[in-house]
Order: sequence, then structure tokens, then C-alpha cells
Amino acid sequence: MSDIYGVHSSMLGARRNLRRNSSPSADVLRDDLSNSSGGLPRPLDLSRSSKMFSPASSILNSPIALSPSSSTSSIRSAARTHQYRMNAAQEHRTYHDSCQRLLTHIGSVTTICDELYRNNKDRAVFYPPFPKAQQQKQRMTPQRSMTTSALMAADSSMHLETASQPDMSSPSSLVDSLYNHHHRRPSATQSDYFGSASTSTLVASTNSIHSGFLKQEFNILHLDLKVGHASTDLHTTLEKTSIANLLDEKLAQCKRHLDNLYNRVADTSSKVLVTGDLNSGKSTFVNALLKRELLPADQQPCTNMFCEVLNANINDGLEQVHAVPHVEKYDRLNPATYHIVEMRHLDTLIMDDLDQDRYQMVKIYTNDARAAQESLLHNGIIDIALIDSPGLNTDSVKTTAVFARQEEIDVVVFVVSAENHFTLSGKEFLWNAANEKTHIFIVVNRFDSIRDKDRCKRMILEQIRQLSPATYEDADDLVHFVSAGNVDLEPGSRKLDAPDFARLEERLRAFVLGNRTKSKLLPAKNYLVNLLLDIGVLSEANQTDAATKLQEANETLERDMPAYEQLLRARDRMLNQVERLAEGAVTTIQRQTIERLQDAADQVQNAIQPLEYPGIFLIWQYAQDLCESMAQALVNEVRHAEQQTKQDTDQCLETLHQMAQDQLGNFPRVANVDGMFLRPRDRRLMIQVETTDFFDLVLDEKLSGCALSMGAVAMVGGRVMGFKDAVSSLWNMSSLLGSNNMRRLALPVISVVSAGLLVYVVADMRNAVERKLVRKFKQAVREAGYVEAQGYRIGRDARKVLRVEGWEIQSRLQKAIESKEQKRNELEVVIQTSQESMAYFTALLEKSTLLLDKVEAIHIDQSKIEEPLKM
Repeated sequence: MSDIYGVHSSMLGARRNLRRNSSPSADVLRDDLSNSSGGLPRPLDLSRSSKMFSPASSILNSPIALSPSSSTSSIRSAARTHQYRMNAAQEHRTYHDSCQRLLTHIGSVTTICDELYRNNKDRAVFYPPFPKAQQQKQRMTPQRSMTTSALMAADSSMHLETASQPDMSSPSSLVDSLYNHHHRRPSATQSDYFGSASTSTLVASTNSIHSGFLKQEFNILHLDLKVGHASTDLHTTLEKTSIANLLDEKLAQCKRHLDNLYNRVADTSSKVLVTGDLNSGKSTFVNALLKRELLPADQQPCTNMFCEVLNANINDGLEQVHAVPHVEKYDRLNPATYHIVEMRHLDTLIMDDLDQDRYQMVKIYTNDARAAQESLLHNGIIDIALIDSPGLNTDSVKTTAVFARQEEIDVVVFVVSAENHFTLSGKEFLWNAANEKTHIFIVVNRFDSIRDKDRCKRMILEQIRQLSPATYEDADDLVHFVSAGNVDLEPGSRKLDAPDFARLEERLRAFVLGNRTKSKLLPAKNYLVNLLLDIGVLSEANQTDAATKLQEANETLERDMPAYEQLLRARDRMLNQVERLAEGAVTTIQRQTIERLQDAADQVQNAIQPLEYPGIFLIWQYAQDLCESMAQALVNEVRHAEQQTKQDTDQCLETLHQMAQDQLGNFPRVANVDGMFLRPRDRRLMIQVETTDFFDLVLDEKLSGCALSMGAVAMVGGRVMGFKDAVSSLWNMSSLLGSNNMRRLALPVISVVSAGLLVYVVADMRNAVERKLVRKFKQAVREAGYVEAQGYRIGRDARKVLRVEGWEIQSRLQKAIESKEQKRNELEVVIQTSQESMAYFTALLEKSTLLLDKVEAIHIDQSKIEEPLKM
């Protein structure tokens, strides 16, 4: 045989790979001492030992230890004990260091989850969609570089014991499992976050964390956005706030699970579940481990509920029995959550069927009868809590299997009767429990009553090979044939245990010690790695999303800036044009109206021409008709001016509207000229007919000119001839006629003159009243300011209508600008939010990446998972 690295090749074939915390088995030591050539011992096989075992090796290599005369059982036992204690101490230090580092990292990841939760509340986190093809493939963590961790599992056929975090919808603790045992019938299998029961989680290296994050879907932060059993993804239809709420719930679940992991890692004790068929001696085996008669043992089944045996140091050194009605509410410091039962009534409590309905579990705090170094419950290296379960039957087998799969259970010890082998209930339990616990510690009890022991071993091992192949491969360490009833339980007894039971106890200690890392540290590490990877995926997705939004917002702002500035300039220009056009139109309308009405007032006498003169007797009525005719003529002219104003205003409105449409696009015209001058109002200017209006003493122009000429001739002639001569002539004439003749002639002359004057007045009365009333009407128009008032009124109404359109144009311009500004403000908010989001998720990505490297740097010896402890 050739030597490989200094080790004989025949020794490499044996599957006795030692672990860091294990010592050589007694058989190996015996073979090494007896098979050495020339009476000298062979060197220890390094494939079955560790460089950390040098103290034990030095003892074995000493002359005293290797002499034939010193090959006694006591020396071998001392060497084995020394080796075990040294390796256990080293394992404890390594475990304690890993625990502290994991606790620190769990706190950091919890802080990250809190920050992410608050950030998701402030602004919804972008949740990236994944291709449908990835939803069916097995989730595996991407390979990473610069890490000290190796492959966490290599063989896909081996089940990773408690290396995955169970589905949060399923019970995740002993409390939940016991509670569900009394409220529902649990299923035999559970889903896994980090892989199926037949697949291991991989943590290896990759070239770039950025290149690997977005190539995988979420492991823990995965949101189920499906509709029932359909394949329709709601990612594109759900609102962003709805997805954010779902992510909040998922982060809250993560924080709760991180708290559970923290408590689990911080817990120094390991839980060992002792189960088996009915009347297989489970309670007897627990008593044998405790070296005291604690649990009731009988030939008939007597344990009716789960009994957890803990060290009394946890209970302030007091030995007590706590009967727990509701496990999920149990608090050792709150007496209201349990009932204290005296130790002497423990048998009755456990065996009574009525108490089974009242209590879900019994917690027994007791002191170990042995010294601390030999104690199983508390030995300074590892604290163990033993859980004695009721015997398996068709009702409890699935419940116990679910209980055994809980991550708080470090080791499952299955007790089988050597007389009955594996029953149907036992086989079903092993089938179910083996999905989560690949290695089961099996105790074949009452082996001393079997006559053909070799045949019994072959049959039981064959059953184990079919039920749990991993356990069968390590049957030397995991399958023990003992008789627990033969262990001396007398207090103070110094009787040594049988070698088989001592070896069982030793292997159980080592197995619990090795599985402590597997059941406590590895799930926490795996969960942190997968959660940090998910946070990295989420951070990189949000970083990319924020960068895309930032770029799009900046580009949109740049593209929109010329249009925005042009709109501002167009607003100022258009408003000035609207104001100028409107005021110009109003000024023109007002000026034209005044001119038109002034002409109508000056030509008002034309309005009386069509009237027929009714005669002197109806002259008063004729005068009133003249007033009505002149007033109506002026009112008609006002109405014509209003109609013209409507046309001019409509043209101006159309010009303004077309100008606004050229800038703002098509929109309906708001102003309407049809609403102008609709209010019925009497705008006639009436004058009152008076008596003096019928007499016009002012002659017409011809008579006035003639009278003026005669007066001038008389004045000039009087000056030429002399006033006195004229008076003298008249006096002389009156003297010639005589006074009587003068009196006689005066009356006829006066009468003729009066009659002529009366005839003239009556004949000229129509013309007089027309002239008088026309002058009076024109004077009334001037005094009332009628023309200016009507021009102002018509211009004011036109201005109102034009202002309506101007206000509409101004409003639309302002709305367009406000819409632009709102979009620009939204884009600026997007830019600011994207910059903040980029900064936050960049820091979060760096923080999660650095923390991921630290978590992966926590070394967990993979031999503890691949192989059970070798002693």
C-alpha cells in the first residue's frame, strides 16, 4: 500500500474522519496500539485527528502510555477524557466567538431593516420584477469573491439539518408547535426559504457583487404577486403603495424572525427531544441520563404530555415543576402563566389523563446529581434541556414529527425497544423527521433482554438503512444498543455505568455539541446571508431605478426649458397685445358712437318732417308728438350704434381668440357678444311741452336782417336829420289833425295791428313750436350729456366683453405656465428624491455588502454538518 501525505492508504478508506471537537474513539486507540509494528505504536492517522489535539497525542505518544504494560482501560479512558475536554473547550471558545459576532451582525441587520422600513414609509421603495422563468427554479445565492466561507453543502442528496429558515406561515418555535398541536393538525412537511429538503444552500464566490445581485430573485423578501393559481403577475397592475404595504409586512416579518434568531443564538442551552414508540423506555432513558429517578417509569405507557427537563440554575437554583396551560404565554418570571406543582406530585401530573387536557407542557427545573464536569444538563461547556415526549401512536406521530423539525430542537433521540424493533408509528416518524433532521440519534433500549444480539443488531440496522441512510452511515456513533434500566440511579452511588451506556452518553454529548452550531449558528448565518443578498438586490434595483429617473428627469427639464421660456415670453407679449387691441377697439367704438349720436342730435329736426300737422286745435298734441318723435329718433340711433358695436366687438374677439389659439391651441371662445345690451331700459330723452313753446318771438333770419337794416337807417337818418326835427314834425302833424281825430284813428289802427299780429302768430304757430321744441331738445341733449353718456356706456359694455376674453386668455396662459411649472416642480422633486434615494441605497448597498462579507467570514466547520462527531 502506498502512503498518501505520510498516511497509510488503507487508513483513508475507513470513514472515521475526526472533527475538531472530537477525540479518537476507544476502538481506534486500541487498533493504533495493537497494530503497530515491532511493538512500537503507529502514528495517529491525521485524517482522523486534528492538529489541535496535540496535547492528547503527546499523552498517547509518551513511553508510559505506549508501553504494553500501560494499555489498560483506565489510561485509555483518561486519554479519551482529556482529549474530549480539550477539544470541547476549544469548540466552546470558537462557538462563543461565532455567537458574539452573529449577535452583533443580527443587531446590525435589524437596524438596516428598521431603516428600510422607515424609508419605505416615507417614500415607497421600488420592488423589481423578476422573469417568470426564475420563479420555478431553485433559489441559490450568487457566488461571491473575497469571502472566507466555502461551499455550505456539496451533495444535493443530503438534507441540511435546520440550515434553512422555515416558512413564516408555519410554526417556527416550540411554543408555536405546541400551540398548533392543540389547535390544528400539523402537516408533515414545511416549506423552506433557502432550499428544499433535498437541496443545500450554496454560498460561494463571484467576481462582482453588482453583477450577481440582479440576476437572482429574492429569497426572503419575495412578494407573492399572483392571483390565486393563475400565472398573472400583479406587479404591473398593483399600485406602488400597495406593493409598499406588502413590503412593509415582509420587513416586519423579517424583523420578528431576526429577533427570534437573536434569542435563539443568545440561548446557551441545547434542546434534545427524546421520542419513540409507546413503552420503549423513553422516561427510563431520561432518568438514566440524569442519574436520578425523576420521571415516572412503568411497564405501561405513562407519559401523556411533553416534559422539558432543565437545569435548576435557570430557575434561580430552585427545583420546581411548572405546569403550563398555554405554552405561547409561558413566562418563568410571571407566575400567572403556569401552576407550580410539588415534586412528589409529578408522577400523578404526568400520568393523569385529565391533566393532559388542562396543560400543554410540563417544565421541570432540577439539579443534576453528578458534578458539573460530568453533568449533562450543565457542565460549563454546554447546557442541555431534555424533552420527554409521549409515546408515538397514530394520533401523535405527525405532531411529534413537526415538533422535531423545529429549529429550536438541536438533536432528536429516538428510543426504540430492542424487543419490538421499529413499529409503523416509528417508521412514519423517521420518514417525516428525516426530511429536516438527516441524522437521528437512535437508542435501542432493553438490549440486555435479547438473546441473539447479533441478529437483533442486523435487523434494526437494516431498518435504519431504509429509513435514514445518513444515520445508517454513521451507525457506530449514532446507533447505540443499551439497557437504560440497568443504570444505577441511587443518590451518591459511585458505581460506574456500563461501557455501552458510557459510550452512548459521551457520543450524545459530542453530537449535541456539534449540532449546536448546526442548529443555532448556521440557520442564523444562512438567514443573514440571504437577507443581506436580498437587501443588496433591492438596493441595487432602487439605485438603478433612481439613476434612471434622475437622468430622465434632467433630460426632460432640459428639453422643456426652451418651451417654458417661450411660454413666459409669449404670455407677456400676448397680454400686451390683448390689452392694446381691446383698448383700441373700445376707444374706436366709443368715438364712433359719440360722433354718430352727435350727428343724430344735430339733425333731429329731420325726425319731425314725416309728422302731419293736425291743426291749431290739436297743436298741443302735435307738440308732444314732436317730442316723442325726436326722442325715438335718437333712441333708434343709439340702438344702431349698439348693433355696430356688437359687430366691431365680435371682430375684435375673433382676432384675440385666433391669436391665443396660435399659441395655446384650439379652445372654445368664452366671450359672446349676444349677451351685450340685453337689459331692456328706456334710454329716451324726454322734454316737457310748455305754453311758451308755441310762441317764438324771434323772427326768422330774413326778417331779422330787415329789421336790423331799418333800425340802422333810422338811427343814421335821425342823426342826419336830427331827432328834434323828427319829433317836431310829428307834433305838428298831430296838431293839424287835432286831438279828437287822433283818438278816433288810434283805436282802428291798434285793432288792425293787433289783428294782423294775431293772424301772424296763429299762422306761424306750427313753425314756432317746431323751432322752439327742436332748440329745446338739442339744449336738453347738451345739458344732459346724453351723447357722451351713451358713448361711454356702449364702450364700457364692449370693454367688458373684451375683458372676458382677455381674462380667459390670461387664465389659459397662466394655467399653461402653472402646468409647466408644476411638471417642472414634480421633475425637480423627482430629481431631489432620486438623488436622496441614490445616496441612501448606495450607502445601504455598501453597508449590506460590507456586513455580508463579515457574516460570511464567520467560519462554521462544515464537517459538523456533513459528518456526526467521531469520538
